[in-house]
Amino acid sequence: MTITDSISIAILIIVILIFISNVIRQLILYCPVHFGSHKERDPELAQLKEENATLKKEKDQLEGEKEEQQKTIYETTKELEWRKAQNNSADITLDADTAHPNLSIAGDKKSLTHETQPQQLPPNPERFDATVCVLGSEDFSNGKHYWEVDVESSTDWDLGLASKSIARNGKLSLSPKEGFWVLGLSGRDYWAKTDPWTRIIVQKKPKKIGVYVSYKDRQVTFFNVTDISVLFGFNDCSFSEEVCPFFKNSHKETTLKICSIKEE
Repeated sequence: MTITDSISIAILIIVILIFISNVIRQLILYCPVHFGSHKERDPELAQLKEENATLKKEKDQLEGEKEEQQKTIYETTKELEWRKAQNNSADITLDADTAHPNLSIAGDKKSLTHETQPQQLPPNPERFDATVCVLGSEDFSNGKHYWEVDVESSTDWDLGLASKSIARNGKLSLSPKEGFWVLGLSGRDYWAKTDPWTRIIVQKKPKKIGVYVSYKDRQVTFFNVTDISVLFGFNDCSFSEEVCPFFKNSHKETTLKICSIKEE
């Protein structure tokens, strides 16, 4: 039996005692023949009221303890899930050959900056020409993988996973049926790019987003690393080919950066 179960049983017992106490008080009030005169009953009523108040106080205290226990269990479960994902950390780099001309890729291929003017780049059929995005160099067809991205400077981004064969020309439609499993920020609103989109309620603004992929389980999960919470999860993903990390930054003069994950 867990601590939470014990607290629940204690609360139930107190509720029963309060009920019995109230019944006795009513009997004393309305059955003077058996319980004596009003003058005789006054001390008894006062004592019952005091006992009833004590029981209610104990009940409220136990309910508070139960709530704290449940909160602790929930927080611990969240952290364990995140730590488990981190055990599958992948060394992700950016594929500069796929980057939109307005994206400047750092020398270590770990960050992308949205420049105000497009760069002069050689033609490449792999390059995105209308959506300011880039793919990761790594592709997955099995296993579990996790990476984190610093998104603090941008207010218009999308991150996640994409099928390797997605179209590179024209404006992209980010949805699972088009081969994308992504989550993004647009201004102040966070959205999972489902069909239709799903708005995400965020308790604390993320500075870093964690992306976890389990190819075999067909899952993509997004973590808010700032408060160790799960933002959204895609389940039963229709992976039919190799998939790779996807990064989009539509906020000019801002940078997204793939973070180094170190054990604490």
